Amino acid sequence: MASTTADLTAAHEQNVRPWLDLIDTLRAQGVHEDLPLPQIAVMGDQSSGKSSVLEALSGVPFPRGTGLVTRCPTQLLMKRSAPGTSWKATASISRSQANRRGGADTQTRSVASPGQLTDVIVKLTDALTASQPYGFSQDAIVIHVTAPDVPDLTLIDLPGIVRTSTSGQDSSVIQEVNNLINSYLIQERTIILAVLPANQDIATCDILERAAQVDPTGERTIGVLTKPDLVGPGSEDEVIAVLNNVSKPLKLGYVMVKNRTQKELADGQSLSDAKETEAKFFADHAIFSRSNPLNLGVANLTIRLTDLLVRRIKTVLPVMKFEVQEMQAEAGRQLTLIGREAPTAPLERMNMLMKLVAEYCALLRNAVRGDYRAGILADKPNLRLRTIADKTFRILGDKIRETQPDFDSPAFSTTLEAEIRGLRGRELPGLVNSYFFYSFMVTKLEDWREPVDTARQEVFDTVNAIGANLFRELCPQYPYLANCVATVLKGWVERHVPVMETRIEEAFKQEEDPFVSTNELSDEIVRVRAERFDRALNVVVKAAGEGSSKKKGAAAVEELDAFKNHMSEHLGQWYMANHGVSAAALIEDMRTVLTAYWRLSAKRLTENVCMSVEAHVLTRLSDDIESELLSVMQIKTPELVAELFHEPSEVTDERQI
Repeated sequence: MASTTADLTAAHEQNVRPWLDLIDTLRAQGVHEDLPLPQIAVMGDQSSGKSSVLEALSGVPFPRGTGLVTRCPTQLLMKRSAPGTSWKATASISRSQANRRGGADTQTRSVASPGQLTDVIVKLTDALTASQPYGFSQDAIVIHVTAPDVPDLTLIDLPGIVRTSTSGQDSSVIQEVNNLINSYLIQERTIILAVLPANQDIATCDILERAAQVDPTGERTIGVLTKPDLVGPGSEDEVIAVLNNVSKPLKLGYVMVKNRTQKELADGQSLSDAKETEAKFFADHAIFSRSNPLNLGVANLTIRLTDLLVRRIKTVLPVMKFEVQEMQAEAGRQLTLIGREAPTAPLERMNMLMKLVAEYCALLRNAVRGDYRAGILADKPNLRLRTIADKTFRILGDKIRETQPDFDSPAFSTTLEAEIRGLRGRELPGLVNSYFFYSFMVTKLEDWREPVDTARQEVFDTVNAIGANLFRELCPQYPYLANCVATVLKGWVERHVPVMETRIEEAFKQEEDPFVSTNELSDEIVRVRAERFDRALNVVVKAAGEGSSKKKGAAAVEELDAFKNHMSEHLGQWYMANHGVSAAALIEDMRTVLTAYWRLSAKRLTENVCMSVEAHVLTRLSDDIESELLSVMQIKTPELVAELFHEPSEVTDERQI
């Protein structure tokens, strides 16, 4: 059998082989079931010449015929051996995870010759599809071929696209085959080898349209034109336009090959003779001989596919490495969890129970403290209790600040003046009845009830949810024990709800009776007045047009004096209106004091509520839960403890696997 890789240099093979061996090793370990690997999938219409292309590449005489010959995926892994070594192959069935527990024979069969391999493929195909309702299977036949004259390449042959069902064939087979083909098309690491009969209108070939939908940039689609010997006279120019990437262009282009005809097969033409016939056909053809020789022949197709696959592997390998590491870490976590097989002796069960409680409460304590350096808390952001609680506190502060009245609005001043008049007693001019101040703050305090109650409820809901989910993550194989922990946690929360309600009510009561023991209020009043003075100053300066003049000398001095007079007059008017002994000044002073005290009170209430939650809920949580869990476990009988360690059947089955 003539070598189909004679044009590959030794350096090329040295650069190619390690990459393909890496992917084959990953596939042999079953990585492809969870992680898509770079591969070449041969796709096309029924009877487009797919199996003939595979046969020319590999030397394996695939079953031929009309209609749905390929009835399951066929994975062909070729590895070139040293010159002089013998041809050898194996064939087996690779079952999908869904079908792994039953069905056809999965034994690996050794094959001594290419002719024998054809019969094995037929038998394995029949074994896979005999019990299938539509006569085809999603499980794959895996063929390993090692020989000195095969390329280092891995290909997957898929059933041809079915357009109409034939007599005796269920119409559902069309959708089933399409689903199988699409499952390979959508894999971003799969190179699409689109097989197109040159004697048909390329525009009618469905595979190019499907490939364009999943590979719009054309990074992974290459076309192969078959049956050039059947192209009718006068149609060659259309074929050349496709081959030269003018019509229906593909980024990776096209290669045209000539496979053995039915007569040549009947006459027993060998693959080595077929290669010579192909070369002579293209050399002698009046039209095709003028094409780029690199776009003609099986040998060039082999080189193109090998280079393309290796480039694809190199491109995706860094991402694959990261994905494999992630899968390995997750598998390690799962093995750790399902590996905790429950002990059977009562004393050992109780010891393990105490250990699990201690481990859980340590995690809960770290979740409260914000220590997420390792373990479950590092991998699960939704279990980070401190982060979520702090976010709730920040939202509470924002919501309370949103309730601040518009102290600077004219409407507020009008309302304020009316209320001051309504409470006017025997106060001296410039003074205000203190009861007005109290009644105002009591009214505004009620605006804070809703955000405080919402924050309190969110904290308890978070404690309940994270506390329960944390144990489920720690011990998913013990759902009864997790339910017991959740029940204890829920009871603790229910008992602390009224405690927090009391603490919050105390905080509100304190704010109902305005009080400050330091200079905070006076400092805040100064800040409020400074803010208002700055605003007034900006208005006056803008009206005076500071900095707009370019005058010099005496004119500049005269203009500066005018500016000073303007500032003194208008700022003086502002000061007397806001700080003199008048009704307007009284309202301004009261508005300033109310603004300052509202800010202090809002900040103080927010801090008191958050500190109460911290002291009476978060700080006590882990210690209280640990104490209650230990107490509950101590009073349980050995039978109840054994029930807590009951495992679902799927966990025990997975551990056995």
